[in-house]
Amino acid sequence: MRMKEVGYEVEQLVMEDLVNALLAERFFEEHHNVELLSRVEWEAIVRSDAVMQAIHSQFDFAHEQVHVYRWSLGSEQKGTVVFPVQPAIVQSYRILASAGMYEARQIEDQVSVTRLGPVELMRHLQDLYAHDPITIHPDSAEQFKRMLGETLLQTSWALENAQPKKVLALPAKAAFLEAERKAAFRDRPFHPVSKAKLGWGSEECRRYTIEHGQAIQLNWMAVKRERLVSGQPNGPSPMTGLLSDEERHLLETEMSERGLSTDEYVPIPVHPWQMAEILPNLLHVELAQGKCVPLQSQVGTYSATSSVRSLLPVGKGTHHVKLPIGIRSLGGLRYLSAVKLMNGQCAERLLRQGVERDTELRNRLFLCDETQWWAYLPESRDLFADYPRHLSAMVRQYPADLLADEEVRLVPMSVLAVFERGGAGHLFDEWLSILGQEQSEAAILQLCKEVFLPFLEISFRLFQLGMMPEIHGQNVVLVWRKGEITGLLLRDHDSLRVHVPWLCANGLEDPRYTLRPGVPESLYHQTPENLLSFFQMLGIHVNSYGMIDAVSKYYGVEEEKLWRVLLESIEQAMKRADLPDEVTVVLRACLLEKAEWPWKEVIRPLVKQHAKVPSSMPYSKGEAQNPFHAMSRVLTS
Repeated sequence: MRMKEVGYEVEQLVMEDLVNALLAERFFEEHHNVELLSRVEWEAIVRSDAVMQAIHSQFDFAHEQVHVYRWSLGSEQKGTVVFPVQPAIVQSYRILASAGMYEARQIEDQVSVTRLGPVELMRHLQDLYAHDPITIHPDSAEQFKRMLGETLLQTSWALENAQPKKVLALPAKAAFLEAERKAAFRDRPFHPVSKAKLGWGSEECRRYTIEHGQAIQLNWMAVKRERLVSGQPNGPSPMTGLLSDEERHLLETEMSERGLSTDEYVPIPVHPWQMAEILPNLLHVELAQGKCVPLQSQVGTYSATSSVRSLLPVGKGTHHVKLPIGIRSLGGLRYLSAVKLMNGQCAERLLRQGVERDTELRNRLFLCDETQWWAYLPESRDLFADYPRHLSAMVRQYPADLLADEEVRLVPMSVLAVFERGGAGHLFDEWLSILGQEQSEAAILQLCKEVFLPFLEISFRLFQLGMMPEIHGQNVVLVWRKGEITGLLLRDHDSLRVHVPWLCANGLEDPRYTLRPGVPESLYHQTPENLLSFFQMLGIHVNSYGMIDAVSKYYGVEEEKLWRVLLESIEQAMKRADLPDEVTVVLRACLLEKAEWPWKEVIRPLVKQHAKVPSSMPYSKGEAQNPFHAMSRVLTS
């Protein structure tokens, strides 16, 4: 694809995500200077306004349900911004992406019309809220515009590479790598700045992101045992799972030659960028005192995944490693704190106890082992100090029986939100080919159901136990075996949310998470409804709708039909899960009866004044229409 074409594609993709997020979070709806016009009202204005006539000529109004947003840029700028929208299922309106957003200005007798890009739009929005620093803080707005600029750049660098054409037909390990690689081309669906990795430029993105396919050599830091906290204090060294015998021998030889006894020091893997750019400044005292000793050996060949800080082995190894990286992504530092690792271990223990209480979960839900981890602590042993966030490692073990089964393919659900026209297509192409089926609408809808049913049933079974994992598409892995989804695999357990009364009712206990005093948290929920809200936001709005949106755009299947399949799957999954009446009542009320659903806001928390306490990701919750209620309204409006 030529660079000009790449640039247009990237801008259109980012602009669509940005405007739709702004619409969902009601930035336009809540401002008195912005008006929403019906098609009749718009056409009446166009007949008498030369400026609006100039914009109108840019739009294709073949869609009967089109409305138009319009706002004046003010007397000084003498401009007007206009963009068309249409009623939607997941939110009230979504931008008519093919039409775009335009700014018109009249200077004397001349009218100029300019198509806006993401950064220009945010500049105008910042001006619109200039007298409301609570909603849009000037410093945060500047940072957000920088993130948009980086997203445009880094997405264009990613699209220099073609998506994988094959996933399921490859051997198991290669299939997992290629599925991760394909998933990275979309990253977090609908998040307008998900691609931005602040702190990395062109060279770093090409070296350390999976789209570019470059291998990464692990660096190593020998750390005094007395300064480490570990998930398994008497367990194996990180070298054991991550390195071959030959690589381990090289590392051990260097440590021996430098007088670094393994009785006193533990070699900790470090991302090469972190070793070069972050730790020399952060740990300069420890380095000078010999508490931390950088090793020269670069051993262990790994690849990034769609999550840049989680790496998978390129060679024969089976253990993955998660490392902190001092860049900002999704509005937070990609660190890996001791507290997160500790809480993840507590959550995993609870998950495993819950699985044992349900035969179906025992047979169909698999968990990564995330209990092997190490984190550096300062002399004060302060779990909330800056140090443990930047020198740590977690060795992730995938279930051995899944890795040993060559008929199994591990497929992150996030890959289903990705497609490439005229190239690698969608994963369903390959799936249908393996099944020997044509790409008919019926076959596509059936595959969606094949994905939705196990995902929903397992989620509901966990919910009835009083817990809900962070089930966006990156954390949930489909266990695909000979054309069928036979189970789910969960990873990244540190955000398992709980409702303690339901845990206790099922013979389970409070996981006793370690929490920063005085800081809002979202792991404990006082009501089951609040617990379920994270399933609605991450499991439906992000994960399931990511697939629905991609399938609708790529195969041309009406979005309403895909939502209908999801609705039918919810009804069927509730029956299959054999839930207690109390749980069914909550599910039906929240998913099917209430007019409003919770909505995970992604822009409002980023453009507000940022909190002083470090956060992995700024968070706030809004409201959206119930998509199952909206289906009929959209069809008849």
